[in-house]
Amino acid sequence: MVEKLTSEVREQLKEAREKKGYTFEELGEMTKIQPKFLQAIEEDDSDVLPSPFYTRAFAKKFAQAVDLNPDDLFEEVDFDPYVASDLTYAHRDEDGIVRAGVNSTETFKSRFRGLIPKIWLAIILVAVLAVVWFVITRISGANNNSSDDTVHVASSSVPQSSSISSSSSANNLKLENPQTDNNAKKTTYNVANSLTQGHKLVIKGQDNGSTLKVTDNNNKVLFEKNIAKDAEESVELPANTANVTVLAGNITHVNMTLNNQHVDVPNLPANTTTWSVLFNFNK
Repeated sequence: MVEKLTSEVREQLKEAREKKGYTFEELGEMTKIQPKFLQAIEEDDSDVLPSPFYTRAFAKKFAQAVDLNPDDLFEEVDFDPYVASDLTYAHRDEDGIVRAGVNSTETFKSRFRGLIPKIWLAIILVAVLAVVWFVITRISGANNNSSDDTVHVASSSVPQSSSISSSSSANNLKLENPQTDNNAKKTTYNVANSLTQGHKLVIKGQDNGSTLKVTDNNNKVLFEKNIAKDAEESVELPANTANVTVLAGNITHVNMTLNNQHVDVPNLPANTTTWSVLFNFNK
């Protein structure tokens, strides 16, 4: 049983001290007890008080110092007999003040035991957070996989089919029967079944190179540049373009392909320089 000082006893100690006009510091000098313990006894501050044995001893000295009879004062107060007999950690400081002493091993064990519930709570909290994180990542991963599958189907089925169709149509184009007009300095290709597809024109410079200008049926310039020797340029021709004109400053110094098919410019007059090639893309 832990010692309990009744409020009546504490009140008697307080009245007697105040009647004597003692401060806790003065009372500590008289009793050789730290003032904080004397104040804790009077105010019943269990957080500051040492073990019940020392509390009883200090309270008796407190009573004697203020001229109260400790035997009469504490006759109805219960004490723990085990604690009262434990003097293992008692000691007196150099200044003569009695110290209660502390069993550091027991204190550590007591503190550790007090921390056990908090440790378990932390472990449970970490486990719950780990489970939540695992569930969220699995759900997120499943959604991403589903999204990736959808995009994959869309990009692999429709565009791929369209690409195959476009490539097949482009490869089926035939650059045949070019018509040469020496007066207009122009070679014309009528390309059937080609209007709805895009085309790729590649020009490579030869000898001293040549200036080159590519325009569509609306006279929109698609490309204009000087092509040096061994330089290569490609021009993307949009679908549904009715015709494209390639004007070369020196036609004999360039080599052209349309969709990987060589563009021939036959029957050129001698010493020809500026020349144009017209591609009519028909349905």
